[in-house]
Amino acid sequence: MGARSRLTSVVAAGALAAAALGAVSAAPANAAVMVSGSTIDAAGNYVEGSMSVYSTAGDYVGNYVVDSGTFDIPLENGSYKLRFYPTPEYSPEWYRDKADEATADVVTVAGAAQTLSPWTIERAPSVTGLVRTADGRPVRNASIRAYDTTTGDPVGSDSANRDGSFRVGTTAPSVKLVFSGNDPDSGDELATEWYNDKASEAAADPVGPTAAGTDVGVVTLAPGGSISGRVTNDYAQPIARVQACSNDGCDYTDANGVYTIEGVSTGTHQVAFYDEIGEYYGEYWNNVAFDSPADPTPVTVAPGQAVTGIDPVLTLKPAATPNGVDVSGTVRDQLGSLGIGYQIDVMDTPADPRDAKVVASTYSNRAGQYHFAQLDRIAGETEFKLVVRTDQAPREEGDFLRRTTWSGDKLGYDTAAVITAAPRTLDFTLPVSGGVSGAVTSEAGGVPEDAWVSFRDAENNTAGQAYEFKPDGSYDVRTLWAGTYTVQFGGDHHVAEWWKDALPEDATMITVTPGQLTTGISAALTKDVKAVERPEVAGNAWVGKTIRLDKGRWNTEARSVFTYEWLAGTTVVGTGPSLKITKSMLGKKVTGRVTNDAGFAQGQAVTATTPKIGYKPKVKAKVSKKSAAITLKVKPLKAKKVKATIAVFEIVGVKKNGEEKTKKLGKAKIKNGAGVVRFKKTLGKGKHKLVLTVKGKGKVGSGDIRTRVKIKR
Repeated sequence: MGARSRLTSVVAAGALAAAALGAVSAAPANAAVMVSGSTIDAAGNYVEGSMSVYSTAGDYVGNYVVDSGTFDIPLENGSYKLRFYPTPEYSPEWYRDKADEATADVVTVAGAAQTLSPWTIERAPSVTGLVRTADGRPVRNASIRAYDTTTGDPVGSDSANRDGSFRVGTTAPSVKLVFSGNDPDSGDELATEWYNDKASEAAADPVGPTAAGTDVGVVTLAPGGSISGRVTNDYAQPIARVQACSNDGCDYTDANGVYTIEGVSTGTHQVAFYDEIGEYYGEYWNNVAFDSPADPTPVTVAPGQAVTGIDPVLTLKPAATPNGVDVSGTVRDQLGSLGIGYQIDVMDTPADPRDAKVVASTYSNRAGQYHFAQLDRIAGETEFKLVVRTDQAPREEGDFLRRTTWSGDKLGYDTAAVITAAPRTLDFTLPVSGGVSGAVTSEAGGVPEDAWVSFRDAENNTAGQAYEFKPDGSYDVRTLWAGTYTVQFGGDHHVAEWWKDALPEDATMITVTPGQLTTGISAALTKDVKAVERPEVAGNAWVGKTIRLDKGRWNTEARSVFTYEWLAGTTVVGTGPSLKITKSMLGKKVTGRVTNDAGFAQGQAVTATTPKIGYKPKVKAKVSKKSAAITLKVKPLKAKKVKATIAVFEIVGVKKNGEEKTKKLGKAKIKNGAGVVRFKKTLGKGKHKLVLTVKGKGKVGSGDIRTRVKIKR
C-alpha cells in the first residue's frame, strides 16, 4: 500500500465519559465517537483478533483488540477503512468482506456514534483431525506443525484441545504435517511422526488445506521408541556414569553399565557415548572415534520400537601421574555410597564473596576420588573453598538426590571451610534426600485432571511438588531433604485438602528420612464444596436485637466468596451476615443459610433454627445455696402474660475444644412472671458463674442470660 505516516490514535476522554454515562447529547466538534461492531463466522461464532484502522488517505490511525467478537473504536469525524486480523484459523480481510484496501468499504464518522452490521469472517484454509494414543486416549496439547510442501518453510501450527482435536490454518496450497506429544496420563514422550505414519518430512504424505477444513482423521501416536544397551571396557567390565545420546535425548549408564534412551522418535539416529569423568575415550556407534573420518553406524527406530543391543566397548585413556597433589579426597554420601562423576570446583576467596569465581575444576572418578595439583600455581591466590556440585549430576530412576556440599561439609560458600594449597586430604559427605509416595484419586472415580501434591516444610515454604502421576493416580517424589512436612493435595475442579484428610490448621506432619521412602501419603479428593463445621447463629432472637451468622468451617475457604441469607421457613427475610429482628417477625423461627462459591463449584449449609422470636426477657434471680427465686419481666407484656421454662446451669470449666463445661442445677416453670428453681445439689460457699436458659412461651423470647453470684456461709 506504500509508506504511511504513523499517527497517534485520538481518544477524547470527554466523549468516552459521556458514552459511559449514557449521554445522548451531540458530541462537540472534533470529539471522538464510538464505532462499534461484531465479528462472526458463517456459523455465528464470535471471532477474536485485532482491528487496524486507516484513514482513506492511507494514514495509520490505531489498532484495537477485538475481544469475544466485539469491538468499540473511538474515532473523530472522518472517513476510515478497517482491516481485521483474526486468530490463525480465519483469514484476514478488509471491511467489509473485501480482499484489499482499494476495494474496502469506507466507514464515515460524522459526529454520531454508530454500530456496524455484523461482519462475517471467512475461515482460512485449514487441516483438521484428532490426535490419539495407541489405546484411543486424546493427546491434549499435542503439537501439530505444518510445513510448505514445496519450500519446507513452517506455515502453521496448533496445539490439540482436551479431546485431541486440532485445526491448522494456512494459506499454503499443500503442506506436510508432523505430530508430537506426551502420554496424557504418564507424561512419557510419544513417538513423533509425519503424516501419514511416515518417519521423515521427505516421506510424508502432502495434504491440501481447504476452506471447509481437510479432515485427516485420527492420527495415532505410538509410544516413543527406545535405544538401550550396555557399556563395557576392553576387559568386559561395566562402566558406570557414561552418557549415551541419540538425536532426541540422553541417558547415563548405571552401576551395571546399562542405559536406556527413552522417547526416541521414529527414524534413524546417530548414537554417541561420552565419558565426562575423562577416564575413557568417547565414540560413536559402532566403534567410530569422534575424530574419525568414518561414518557412524546409524540406529533405525520404528514407531514405538525398543532397539536393544547397542553395546559399545570404550577404551581406557592413559593415566598420567599428577605432578604434586595439593588437595585430594573421596566423595561419599551420608549412606556410605561413593560419589561418582560429581563436578568439583575450586573457588577463590575475594573480600566480597559476590566476586568469587571458579579457578579450577575436576570430576570425582569411579572410585569417588578427586585431586587438584595446580592450586599452588594459581597467581595471587593462597586460600580457596571447594564445592561438590550435585545439581547437574545424573540420577537413576528411583534414586535419591545428593546435596551440593562445600568444604567442611557445609551447605554454602559463606560458611565453607577455607583451605590453602598445602597438601592435604579433604573428604566430602553429601546429604541424601528422602522421598514420599502415595496416590491422588477422585471420590467420583479415576484421577483428577491436573492433579498435584505440594510439600511444605516447618516454616511453610514449598519444599517440593509432584505433577507426574501414573494412570492409577500414584506418585513418587524423592527430592525432599530430611525433616518434617505437611502435604497438600489438589486437582482441577476438586477441593484441595491436607494430609490427613484435613484443613490446613489440622494437617498431620510427616517425617522424611534420608534414603527412605515414606509411603501411603494419599488423598481421595471431593468435587463437593461443603461445611465441615455447621454455620451458627450468634445472639438471641429478641425483637430489636441483631443476630449474626457465623459461616462455620468449610473444606475450602481461601479463594471462596461467601454470601448469607436469613430464612423464615422457606421465605428469605434478609441477606448479609447480620439480621435486625423486627416486631413483624414475632413468633417466627429463623434459619441462616451460607453459600460458599469456590469458583469451580459451590455449596450451601444451614444453621439450626432459632427459638421463636419474642421480646427480650429481663431476669432477676435471688440465689441461695439450694434454689434461685426468679422474676421474669418482658416489655411490653403484663406479668400474667409472662410464661416460660427456665433452667439454671453452673459453668464449671472449659473443654479441650474451648467450649464451656456446664453442670445443670435445676429447672422450673415461670408463671405470671415468677418461679423458683430448686437445685439438685447445694451450692458451696464462694463465687459462682451461672447461665439461666429461658425458653419463652407466647411472645416471651428465649435465650441465655449470664449472672455471677456469691454464696455466703
